Amino acid sequence: MLARAADLPPSLQSFGQAKALSAYVLSAPGMTEGGLESSFANSQTGNGLALSNGYPTFAASTLLSPNLALDSGNGLDAATRFLAYDGALQPFLAPVSAPYLSLANGGHYGGFTYVPAANLRLRVGAAINSERLDHFSFDPAQPTGPLSLTYDASQSKSLLGGLSWDVSGALGLDVTAISSERSGVPVGFNNASAIAPKASTQALGFSAHLDMGQGWVTTASFSDSLTQLDQRDTAAAPASLHEQSYSFAIAKHGLFGDDALGLSFSRPAPSLANSFAAGLTASGDLPPVMVTQGLPGRAPESDFQLGYVTNFLDGAVALQTNAGYQTNFQGQSGVTSGYVLSRAKIKF
Repeated sequence: MLARAADLPPSLQSFGQAKALSAYVLSAPGMTEGGLESSFANSQTGNGLALSNGYPTFAASTLLSPNLALDSGNGLDAATRFLAYDGALQPFLAPVSAPYLSLANGGHYGGFTYVPAANLRLRVGAAINSERLDHFSFDPAQPTGPLSLTYDASQSKSLLGGLSWDVSGALGLDVTAISSERSGVPVGFNNASAIAPKASTQALGFSAHLDMGQGWVTTASFSDSLTQLDQRDTAAAPASLHEQSYSFAIAKHGLFGDDALGLSFSRPAPSLANSFAAGLTASGDLPPVMVTQGLPGRAPESDFQLGYVTNFLDGAVALQTNAGYQTNFQGQSGVTSGYVLSRAKIKF
């Protein structure tokens, strides 16, 4: 018999979240019952709201078998959603478990979720974010007419992989990996950002989360990365960057209902710019990028973020408020940055 989405593990539906497409809804009886009407998650992301790049956003999980699902999406916060196997709300703007996965944010995503056992989940996927193919047009310096064909817009391609293992009912371990290549300088960044014209990043991340009961969850993570840079315009910079990052977070789920409140501290990779993407007015909601840092004796950056997100009416209304504070911003000693962001989403 064909499986209904509601009868299969939530892990297989988590990428699409709102409702997954099952083999049943794709069958003739499912089609006649109107099963496709609300199968997509619209612009909902892992933290409740989508990246706003001006293009339609969606996420979907198509169930291929009782333990395999096909995932797809566009314009998503892939870093937050990739490890959200339970579909729980995440109050943070910047990912606390796998920060380098955010290099794949905002583009077109396709992949698979495989659940060989109840306590073991695997996810693999590929993402492409192309200003050439998607015709991004909000850069005022972008040429128009025939000259637009010569515009060297940015393009990034990423391969992602992740494994989650529930050691016990309270302890879980996650391993993530990403290989990402970027060419061109993304719109919204200027030459002062010291972005290499090409970059290739490989990163591996480890995280552990402990469920302390009554909705309290703590997460600790560590990531290691190696980035190869094109030095055509940055001859004074190193040809490669070997960097590490770590974070610690605590969150309370179900505070007043379908909501989450969280506080995190992190030491990001010095060259990972725009980690608080939605809070920086200079680059809007653009995905983070690896930049060239030629500063000798860089000071370690520290990031603090406080976030709250809630859903009403089965996700028809979503509210989110976040505050962040950064010290030694981008390795510059004594430079601080802060933001407060509030936003609402109503689904008709």
